[in-house]
Amino acid sequence: MRRRLAILWLGAIVAAAGYLGWRFADGAPFRTDLMALLPVADHDPAVARAKQAMTDLVARRIVVLVGHRDRGLARLAATEMAASLARSGVLSPADAVPDSTAAARLGAAYFPYRAGLLSDADRRLLLGDRGQDIVNRALSQIYGFASFADSRLLRNDPFLLFPEFLKGLPGLGGQAFPDDGLLTIRDDGRVWIVVSGSLAGDPFALEFQGRFQRAWDAAMAAAGAPAEGLSVLRLGTIFYARAGASEALAEASAITACAIIGAIALMLLAFRSVTPLVLGVLSILAGLVAALSASLLAFGTPHVAVLLFGAGLIGVTVDYGVHYFTQVFTPRAEPVERLRRVLPGMLLGAGTTAIGYCALAIAPYPGLRQVAVFSVVGVAASLLTVILWFPLLDRVRPRPLPAAWRRMAALTHRLWTEDGLRRVRMTAAIAALAVGVVGFSTMRTEDDIRRQQDLPAHLVSEQNEIQRLAGIDTAGQFFLVEAKDDEEALAGEEVLAARLAPLVEAGALAGWRSPADFVPSMARQSENRRLIEERLERSQLAALQDRLGMTPGPGERRADGFLDLRRVRATGQAAFLDALVLDGTKDGALHVVALQGLADPAAARRAGDGLPGVRFIDPAADVTALLGSYRRQAVWLLGASILLMVPLLAVRHGWRGGLRIMAPPSAAVLLAPALLALCGLPFTFFAAMALVLVLAIGVDYAIFCAEDGDGEAATLTAVTLATLTTMLSFGLLAFSHTAAVQTFGITMLTGIAIAFLAAPGAASGRPR
Repeated sequence: MRRRLAILWLGAIVAAAGYLGWRFADGAPFRTDLMALLPVADHDPAVARAKQAMTDLVARRIVVLVGHRDRGLARLAATEMAASLARSGVLSPADAVPDSTAAARLGAAYFPYRAGLLSDADRRLLLGDRGQDIVNRALSQIYGFASFADSRLLRNDPFLLFPEFLKGLPGLGGQAFPDDGLLTIRDDGRVWIVVSGSLAGDPFALEFQGRFQRAWDAAMAAAGAPAEGLSVLRLGTIFYARAGASEALAEASAITACAIIGAIALMLLAFRSVTPLVLGVLSILAGLVAALSASLLAFGTPHVAVLLFGAGLIGVTVDYGVHYFTQVFTPRAEPVERLRRVLPGMLLGAGTTAIGYCALAIAPYPGLRQVAVFSVVGVAASLLTVILWFPLLDRVRPRPLPAAWRRMAALTHRLWTEDGLRRVRMTAAIAALAVGVVGFSTMRTEDDIRRQQDLPAHLVSEQNEIQRLAGIDTAGQFFLVEAKDDEEALAGEEVLAARLAPLVEAGALAGWRSPADFVPSMARQSENRRLIEERLERSQLAALQDRLGMTPGPGERRADGFLDLRRVRATGQAAFLDALVLDGTKDGALHVVALQGLADPAAARRAGDGLPGVRFIDPAADVTALLGSYRRQAVWLLGASILLMVPLLAVRHGWRGGLRIMAPPSAAVLLAPALLALCGLPFTFFAAMALVLVLAIGVDYAIFCAEDGDGEAATLTAVTLATLTTMLSFGLLAFSHTAAVQTFGITMLTGIAIAFLAAPGAASGRPR
């Protein structure tokens, strides 16, 4: 029967391995964005859609500046780069830099409605009854150097109001200006050409990142970089995502390699035989193959962080093989006897470990659920491998425990059992209590999501330089405007704009972009018509035409109605406007007002207070608040895990024994954050979740010590080996460059160490 089950399990592992091969054939199917690890907490569909729209607008866009002191070389390099990226298919052709005819097509859509269109500056002049200033400006433009006004334009727009309106339309912004079909910036004798576009794929998908990197390398080669004097600056989420993914994969590979090498060294040192090592690796591989297959089946494209935490799974699954093979240091010669000796502890430990991991799944975080599924399946698969395969493959004969391990086990046993050391134990307990009290009194929390991931310094430097040169600084915060129709939404945005303008003057905000910047509301267009007629045409037009020698008469026919969003969007030349107008709402209009260079979010939030349908959205602040909320929930999860574990332990060890077993891991959970606080480290959500695992793994150590009861050297050696391998795998996460992962690793390293030192204290909880 055991052989048949072993063969069935072999078939399952082979099938899982085949599935992995099929999924990895087209590249690694993982996501890399940190936000994907967080919950979809916006139950308001409008807010969720707006956040997604802003994410797409910002995350899918790239801006590249190609600079050289020679204008011709800069233009040639930028043109070659843009053409190479377009040929590769990674940039959407429809959203590339507008060509030389785009402005003309957009102007043609606006021109029939010119009677109701005013730039903000001209509108302020007319409201202040300063029409003469507009007349003077028009005359200077008509008679000035490089005048663009011809007789047709003057006949239709004698005050040159329409060109001023077009100049005020949102474009790239800043110092960029069109120059022979290319957006250009001049700065300190250097010419910068703008290459921009929208990505044709998901910037957080590893497969697309790989394609983009190859296309980028080819584009750089086509541009002639690194040619002498040529500079290239990059701005875009995909550059950060690619750098972060490369670092995460490199870290995962390094941590996994170090954990495996460390485990191999420990196994060889302890057993002086390759069989425990080979079978131990076999149980680890079976766990990883099953865990990864289950994650891909359940989640499609899990997060790459699962690999990082998966490296830690090695430290858990290796424990079963270690406990099994330390039985070779006892008189038990038959594999079945060895398995029978450790099986109750392994089953009880796996059950409590599963409770701890399942606590992760309670938290509404997609990434943590992925880790929970990965870990529970991995632990179960490794345990099955030990139970079904080890007795059939075990050929190791009993042998004496090495003297060093025996002395270490004896010392550990003495620390917790020798009467002469009672004072030492009491002193240690008082010291631990003092550490706990002082540590908790100095503990501080940190939930800011922006501090959970370090950004590459060279990319940040390039981003800052682009923002300085081009004035591009789209903030993560924005306003969401809901109304019964577009007209009401546009009117609301105009009221909001009046409130935001003082913030710009005060330096709290660099600017904003709203649909009303492209198309004024009908009410605003009607008012503009009245202002032009009353304060320009009636009082200034005749004199201006006389001075210009023009014959009075009507120009080209003006449209009777009002300009609306539909007409402008139909030109296909206002991609930014498309991103700000969210289509598909049944109950009305849904617009976004994008903010730029926001230095005072609180002031911006106050600007929207009291405006019907206007809400200030700050995704990073919302996520930070959620992290704080779920950090507190995680602490409650620890209590829930303990409550769930005690009854399971009580079945075999009684209620008093169950509580005694829970004491060491509970002490680790309390002391680890206190110690970190004394070291100046904050308590974060990720530290809280690490404590859930410290509890789950630490209780294993206490269980095996309690199962042994009399301090058998083989058992204490197994616990020591298990602790060292766990600290190797989880502790190595402390060296990650991702702050969240690093915090997780440090907490695990500290907590597991405390759990190991305290575990022998559970030894008197003998099975009933």
